[in-house]
Amino acid sequence: MSKCLQGASMKDGAPIDNLKPSTEHRNEGEAMKMRRYAAWAGSIFLSAAVIGFVVFSLGGQIVWGKDAKKFSKGSKATLEARKTLIDQEAHGLTAHPWAGRYYYGDGLGVNVKLSLAPKSGFAFTWNGCLGLYDQNYGDVAEVDGRIKLIFKYPNERKGFQGIAPELIPIVWGERHYLISADEVVKFANAINAGFEPRRGAGGRFLLREGDELKAVEGKPSLPSLYSEYLLKRPIKAEISSIKKIRLEDDTQITTLTLNVGSAQGIKQGMEFYVYSPDNIFEWARITSVDSFNSEAEVVQRLAEEKYGRPSIDWKLSTSAQRD
Repeated sequence: MSKCLQGASMKDGAPIDNLKPSTEHRNEGEAMKMRRYAAWAGSIFLSAAVIGFVVFSLGGQIVWGKDAKKFSKGSKATLEARKTLIDQEAHGLTAHPWAGRYYYGDGLGVNVKLSLAPKSGFAFTWNGCLGLYDQNYGDVAEVDGRIKLIFKYPNERKGFQGIAPELIPIVWGERHYLISADEVVKFANAINAGFEPRRGAGGRFLLREGDELKAVEGKPSLPSLYSEYLLKRPIKAEISSIKKIRLEDDTQITTLTLNVGSAQGIKQGMEFYVYSPDNIFEWARITSVDSFNSEAEVVQRLAEEKYGRPSIDWKLSTSAQRD
């Protein structure tokens, strides 16, 4: 598989970080997570091309048959004109909480850019190894502290296309993020794991261009509903039992019982990373929580047995950084 497709890494519809680690092993777990999903995402994309889902390619862009108008020359020209208006408006706004240019991706198969301003609306593009995968534009509306995108063309969040229709502006020190309304827990997990604040442009979440160079201070301004997901210190856990294993197509899903629960600050949706044995790079997501124990799932492709099946000997932490 090409490096481009290997870099086009996504998890649950959200691209995985391609971050520079602060220590030798800080991001090994995330890098493994990225490579494993890349193989799956890449195979799906190539299969789509084989069966003819991609109808034709023209001028460096991938044109999906049902969206030919969306990718027309006229639509592209309109999008570029809107981007110019957005830039002009954003430049004239002083210390606006969310106007500007944003980016997430890995610099290879996932390069998502979003420009937006209150009056001029938004412009969105997704570029990858084969050119332009998706684009859209429209108006924006700020409702109860959330930014809603009103799309000109249909917006589908699947594969290598689409963008979240509702975003939450989050300020962290001098940084400005736009977090999908359904990914705030994932953002908190990334902070707990040490993937955010990132040290480069690449990452899983929309960050205003240039802010990757700016300092953070204290905690990010998460909605109060999610504030308890941010941990003061990592939580470590051991596996009490391997409860069940089920197969779904080419995927094995293992349910684990961990020896930590709500009394230790665990919440549904939190993520744990294996830190011992040190040759295992896997992670688990919490699915249910009791007072002193919780259940988590490890999702693995059957073809990836070399990465190690869940074992009672595994030790996990909410931090992906290894000592």
